[in-house]
Amino acid sequence: MVNTKKKISWQTAKITGLPDDCEIDLETVAVTICGGGNGAHAGAAMFCHQGCKTSMYLSLKKEAAKMKQGIEQGGIKCEQLILDEHIQYQGAPEVSSDPSIVRESDVIIILAPGFAHESILREIKPFLKDGALVGALPAHGGFDLVARHVLAERIEDVTVFGTVSLPWAARIASYGLRVEILGTKEELPMSCHPRVPRVPIVELFNSMFIGTTFPMGNDFLEITLWPANNIIHPGILYGQWKNWEGTPLAEKPLFYVGLDDFAASKLQGMSDEIQQVKIAVEKELGLTLAVPELSGFMLQSYGREIGDKSSLKRIFQTNPGYQGLTHPMRQTGEGKYVPDFSNRYLTEDLPHGLAVLRGIAGLVNVPTPCMDEVLSWGQNACGQKYLDNGTMTGKDVSHSGVPQRFGYHQVSDLIF
Repeated sequence: MVNTKKKISWQTAKITGLPDDCEIDLETVAVTICGGGNGAHAGAAMFCHQGCKTSMYLSLKKEAAKMKQGIEQGGIKCEQLILDEHIQYQGAPEVSSDPSIVRESDVIIILAPGFAHESILREIKPFLKDGALVGALPAHGGFDLVARHVLAERIEDVTVFGTVSLPWAARIASYGLRVEILGTKEELPMSCHPRVPRVPIVELFNSMFIGTTFPMGNDFLEITLWPANNIIHPGILYGQWKNWEGTPLAEKPLFYVGLDDFAASKLQGMSDEIQQVKIAVEKELGLTLAVPELSGFMLQSYGREIGDKSSLKRIFQTNPGYQGLTHPMRQTGEGKYVPDFSNRYLTEDLPHGLAVLRGIAGLVNVPTPCMDEVLSWGQNACGQKYLDNGTMTGKDVSHSGVPQRFGYHQVSDLIF
């Protein structure tokens, strides 16, 4: 079918809205990606391919130089798998270690670990133009609370957005040169502040991203409570390593595909506790929050690709995007492997994930024995402390998205 819609500039769309017979001219959209990891590579190639004026901000000069060196060899090449279709494209974004690169950006997307969100926001804050869209993919670990804290007096000048997870399961094949998108989420819910966006952000994102649509949620609490990496990564690690006594392994165990019945039961238990928290929050605030169970999220994201939907365990095991991915490991001098508990699956997904969920549960007095079990193991494994004697008062709460860190002690405090 021939596309007969008229293209209008992003500036016009922001002022007048997006009529049914129009679409956004992506060549008028300036996007800056903050970060240099798997998702940043994928996004940079994709947005360039889609026509956006794309740049990348990497705060570390050595990392920025390495990215530039790769891009100078022809741009970032991306191979994206959607069902059985392989899509190939490439792009050459501008790269800088100077945060002023965001000065003219319409959209700033932080595609970096949760622990980097606060520092990135502080660095780019002086250069944000009024009306810019500023957000994180994903933003489930209290990103909105961190943004409110850092941006403070600027919070009403911008639109803060976030999604429940990354749009892709992506892996860098060669830094600055090639990235593979192994799985693409069909739908990726997002939320924003203000709750009713001032601009057609959904239409913009649906145009910018290949293979993913972005339904708008009711409140940022939906993003925060969504069952995603915040319970998946710590839960799988706990199931694999809770009884490990230090003996190195000959091979790296499979991560998602290696999910066993015990770990699946812990994932289900934490998902059930999230539902109990959701119900309590809804009752206290008079809101309706569209937060699914974990299996529902997985099917919403990867349903067209998953081979066996009969159980949570099989959903993970038969997701093509998860095949071959292994636990984060360190190699010993003997060529064997031990788990790497300093990996972001704990250092990010606890302070900006599971600990945040536990903090909200505390605000509405919902008991969470399964979360407590996994969180207690995880914080001990990585040498951090969030949950202390049943309360969110551990020494590392000050470097997290936990509501109690910001002095929020009622769930109503979490509403912008």
